[in-house]
Amino acid sequence: MNRGAVLVALVATFLPLAVDAAEPQPPIAEIGATLPGDVERASILRPAEYVSVFRVPHVDTALYIGAPWYVRDLTVVVIGPGTERRTFIATDDLPGHVLGVRLPSDSWAADRIELRATTVSSVGAPYLVDADDLGAGGWHFWWYDALFGLFAALAIIFGMLALVQRRALFGWYAAAMAGQAGLMTPWLGIARPPPQISQPLHAAWQAVVFIGLMGFTLTYVRRAHLPRVVTSAAWALVLIDVALVTLGDVLQDFWTADVLEETCIAALMLFQVALGVIAIRRRVDGAWFFLAGTALAAGVFALAFIALLLPGDLAARLQDPAIGARGIEGVLLALAIAVSPRGDRARLGSRQDVDGLTGVANREALDAWLAQSGAARARGGRTAAAVLLDVDRFRAYNDTYGHAAGDDALRRIAAVVAQGGWGPLDLAGRYGDDRFLVLLGDADLTAVKRAGAELAGAVAALEIAHGAVPSKRLSVSIGVASVVTGQGDRMELIRRATAALYLAKTMGRNRVVADESAAPPVTGR
Repeated sequence: MNRGAVLVALVATFLPLAVDAAEPQPPIAEIGATLPGDVERASILRPAEYVSVFRVPHVDTALYIGAPWYVRDLTVVVIGPGTERRTFIATDDLPGHVLGVRLPSDSWAADRIELRATTVSSVGAPYLVDADDLGAGGWHFWWYDALFGLFAALAIIFGMLALVQRRALFGWYAAAMAGQAGLMTPWLGIARPPPQISQPLHAAWQAVVFIGLMGFTLTYVRRAHLPRVVTSAAWALVLIDVALVTLGDVLQDFWTADVLEETCIAALMLFQVALGVIAIRRRVDGAWFFLAGTALAAGVFALAFIALLLPGDLAARLQDPAIGARGIEGVLLALAIAVSPRGDRARLGSRQDVDGLTGVANREALDAWLAQSGAARARGGRTAAAVLLDVDRFRAYNDTYGHAAGDDALRRIAAVVAQGGWGPLDLAGRYGDDRFLVLLGDADLTAVKRAGAELAGAVAALEIAHGAVPSKRLSVSIGVASVVTGQGDRMELIRRATAALYLAKTMGRNRVVADESAAPPVTGR
């Protein structure tokens, strides 16, 4: 009998130890860190369940469980002490519309806390924060609000200017800033869309930024008359980046080309920096602002990219500087626009220099450019160039459609000539009747030929009907020439361009012909 009692006492003593050994206590979560848990690979197309079991430390402040954008449908169950069981469904009423719950004050005494959530990425795990961390996050939301306001204001201002002045440069810039504002909207705390909506939206806004910035860049440096292969390569890079970002946002954990994606984005930004260097060399107004903005954004992005390959959380800490660099870039690009040439009217001294019908520079203004600008560049030994444009069979057009239609056609062609992306040293105007002249202060013959081809294509794109010609559309013949500037070479430049124009007419019209004869020696002192 006594032996039985002793045996029962021993079993009662060591049974709890056996239970404890079989069921170890859950780990205590660290404040400010992600919660321990298990999750399979996930994506927008195939969400996964995130499961975490943990305890919380005993602190003198309120504790919260928050979730990043990848997480939705979060449920927290506080178990213990004893048989007590409390269930909390997460809402988005935390500061910044963060999805999460506030834990009860006695959660530290619970036996365990169980968390279940649906996520589209294993990278974004729920985290534990206290009231101090939650309050500090409010400052970040203020910072993001300010950047959103900056981008939105720039987009609205330049969007309106693009509509009023019909300048493609303003339109591209407004689109890029609108995209940047769109990328900031998830941080504003206004709404919390599910990841199935927020991630595709992120890809769409990023695509708008890529396309807008490249369109702005190519329009801004258009005076450099880049070869077609350069512009084609630029748009190819944009399309590649758009595709990679979209795949990364949709596939999430199944996307294994993060390094390739970041490398292609860095290549695109460096491409814009290189175009900024070209703009400076071609003396485009405001080019230093453009280069400073693009170089700053590219430099900070490169640092974040390198940090991503290194251990530690340096990449996360560079997130805010990278966003701030984009804001500074936007301001610097706006300054580049502010000092860029605004067309021929900005370079004309008075209304006497403006053609009354078309609103572009008249013959007197063009002759003054030849007399003053050519002589001013004689000492530098630089090249001056001319693009002489003549409307094909314009007399027949007037006879067929009337002089009012002819005047309207001249005005439309003049607008195309004036908006050719010329620099501050150049001038475009009406040289007489149906003839227009573009004078370039510093350009080689190859670049001038490209400029002439672009003008011919732009006029053809107007699609002005002309039934008296085989193409049934109004076309132009163009002669281009360049000379080394020097005293007495002004009329030589016009003579060569005119000879090339007559050759284009003789060859059948609707074409660009360049004067290929050797340039005369400089005759300056």
